Amino acid sequence: MIVEYDGKVNFTKGKAVLWFSIPGCPPCRLVESFMEELSEEFREISIIHVNAERWSELVEGFGILNVPTLVYLKDGKEVARQNLIRGKEEVIIKLEELMRL
Repeated sequence: MIVEYDGKVNFTKGKAVLWFSIPGCPPCRLVESFMEELSEEFREISIIHVNAERWSELVEGFGILNVPTLVYLKDGKEVARQNLIRGKEEVIIKLEELMRL
């Protein structure tokens, strides 16, 4: 299940992915097409969708320069990041890496 970031979601414990996107962005829609499926497959990882237009302080805090961007976290610390995502397979690789941490 994907959680929508609301300013209260805690991503400082365990494994999480912050998924930054904006409505109407074609590359963001590509990522959206498989993220729900991956959230079901990787239940141990919290996938948190962040509307980058709405949460600018979080965007700035993580230094997000373009969308979609996925920030992989373990106990609130960034361990990897992806942007310019071209397909589901490259996200699966990163999620599997995060699982092993």
